[in-house]
Amino acid sequence: MKTVILFGSPRKDGNTHALVDAFARVIREKQHEVNVLYLGDLNICPCRGCLSCLEKGECTIDDDMEQVSRHIRTAEVVVYATPIYWFGPSAQLKLVMDRSIAFLDGDYRSRVRGKKAVTLITCADESHDTCQPALDMFRKTFELLGMTYVDHVEAVGCADKGKVGSEMLRAAKRAAESVLL
Repeated sequence: MKTVILFGSPRKDGNTHALVDAFARVIREKQHEVNVLYLGDLNICPCRGCLSCLEKGECTIDDDMEQVSRHIRTAEVVVYATPIYWFGPSAQLKLVMDRSIAFLDGDYRSRVRGKKAVTLITCADESHDTCQPALDMFRKTFELLGMTYVDHVEAVGCADKGKVGSEMLRAAKRAAESVLL
């Protein structure tokens, strides 16, 4: 089984990484492949809205989204990992989500139907309500793409580095175990 983790945090060593690390460790322990794509290191341009990708699933923009798309197409599990910024995912991850229109055809049928999706979210605010707009966006995105939303983890109260609690790390491990079922 192949898993791709779309790492949307601009900080590689922060709270989002703690969740990703806990999740990935379980997958690797079961001898499955995990690829972590640090989106902040990639050159991904905004969608131009031309819709030319609907015909063949190929975007006309020449950037690193081609690499991300290849990983998504070949993975069975896609993990969306992000801190919450202004009630939504980071800009790095949002660019990938916007460009995911290329996974649809001209009749808006999904080319990635059947894949499993997981979200790993960190949030400075103490309230889970702050995560809800992003969770709604993810749910609707996965429905449109025909992906199965297997699990989600929201680690709230993570304003400072190192604030992901042990219960949230255990939740990330349980999420990894749930995709293996």
